[in-house]
Amino acid sequence: MVNKFNFLDNFTDAAIVIDDTGKILFKNYMFLKSFGNIKNLERFSYYFSFDICLLDTDNIQKANPIYFAVSSDENFFASCVYQKTKDMFQYFEISSFFYENSKVILFHDVTVAKNYTELKNSFEKLNKDYKVLADENKDFANFQQKAQNQAIKMALMHRVSNVIRESININKIISSALKELYNLFAAIKVYYTKIEDNKYIIEHVYPSKYKNCIETVIELEPEALRDILSKNIRINHCLKEYLNSKNTYPAPVTRIIVPVYRMNETLGLLIIYTAQKNTAELQNDVLQSIATQLATAIVQASLFEQITAKNEELQTTLTELKETQIQLINSEKMASLGQLVAGVAHEINTPLGSINSNNGILNKLIKRMPADKNLETMLKINEIDKEAIKRISQIVQSLKKFVRLDESELQFADINREIDLTLEIIKHETKNKIKIIKNYSELPQIKCYPNILNQVFMNLLVNACQSIETDGEINITTEFSDGFLTVKIKDNGTGIDESIKDKIFTAGTTTKKIGIGTGLGLAISQKIIQKHNGTISFTSEKGKGTEFILKIPQMQ
Repeated sequence: MVNKFNFLDNFTDAAIVIDDTGKILFKNYMFLKSFGNIKNLERFSYYFSFDICLLDTDNIQKANPIYFAVSSDENFFASCVYQKTKDMFQYFEISSFFYENSKVILFHDVTVAKNYTELKNSFEKLNKDYKVLADENKDFANFQQKAQNQAIKMALMHRVSNVIRESININKIISSALKELYNLFAAIKVYYTKIEDNKYIIEHVYPSKYKNCIETVIELEPEALRDILSKNIRINHCLKEYLNSKNTYPAPVTRIIVPVYRMNETLGLLIIYTAQKNTAELQNDVLQSIATQLATAIVQASLFEQITAKNEELQTTLTELKETQIQLINSEKMASLGQLVAGVAHEINTPLGSINSNNGILNKLIKRMPADKNLETMLKINEIDKEAIKRISQIVQSLKKFVRLDESELQFADINREIDLTLEIIKHETKNKIKIIKNYSELPQIKCYPNILNQVFMNLLVNACQSIETDGEINITTEFSDGFLTVKIKDNGTGIDESIKDKIFTAGTTTKKIGIGTGLGLAISQKIIQKHNGTISFTSEKGKGTEFILKIPQMQ
């Protein structure tokens, strides 16, 4: 069916036709393309507003350009803004006219033209401003370039300074400084030479691919030596790095020699090889500053190393003094114990001999008496006394053997027997409380210092006993393999706290209550085992027990 408004489809502008009631009669192709199939004109009008609204009205609907285009009794024209979404704006020129009792409204899209005009005006303004700025910048171009170069140099100097300040290790300081100089000058390579006996010896080089030249003694021409002596930076062009160099460049390179000195002493040289030709501008400020800071850092690092070495020496001396103190305490302790045992043994042996003699005489007299109940009782008492005397004599002999003051030299000993001897001495600690489980292997005679080795066994066994609060057991294992004696003493006591495991062999460290332990037992034991060229170690778990492991080589 031919519509009388079809001619509007030939328009390049969007067009819509409405009747006098506001009903939409026709929408041309461009309208449908631009706005879609609009059915509600009033809702459609909400997206439009005047580009510049000079109306003063309380009715926002009547300030709408579509409203004016529809309600106007005459031809209408206005510029307006179409906003379909928050960020999408289009600009239209709306015009309306009457045609065969209907009103035609045309929408001419001027968005591109408006944007172009705005961009053109903006561009002209920017171009004008640019010319003004260009004229101003032209006056400051040289100053800006100099300031920029100075800023770059200052930044590089600051970075080198930070590298130098962050470390007190001489090697790290020099290596870091060489790397920064390498980057600063886009260098081929950078050396640092130390000075020994008036010889310049390459000590550091960057990049590391040239490290094969380290320790090379370099020879410099007289002119360079004069500048170094005067502490002046020398810049020249060369084909050879130094007089005795085997490396020759295909074209001249710039060589920069920077003396690193402190007061009147030259500490070394920084030597830079670069393909850059113009380096004079960097000579005085950057290079001199880096050389000064590097010299200060080298001196400080050297002093720190000397102090560190002195501290280590003092620490070693202090450790040796502590070890000597422990050994003196141990020697004094053993000497005192030996004197005490000798005195006690003498005091006991005299009356013991008398009691033993009397017991023998009494035994003979009893046997001559007539047999009765009293005789039988007296014989039993006599036998008990005899056993008691024997027991006391054994204890005295064990104490004397344990101390062995007359046995300070290396000698062969039966370690299983020595442990049994120690167990006999500490029997009061284990009696009716701790079960001793012996896992002895057949051992050869071990060359050792039995008197002090027994002290280790006693310290470990007493510690094990004291760690068992009620009833428990101690396992003692001896083995000999590959020329090593191994003794393991394991208990099921309270174990060792994690907080003191690292210092358990340090003098003064103890797991016992105040007044019970001195904290010297394990420290002394460690020194005794070390005297035997052996090791002492342990494993422990809180609440489950501890095992000490002794390893002693068969001494020659």
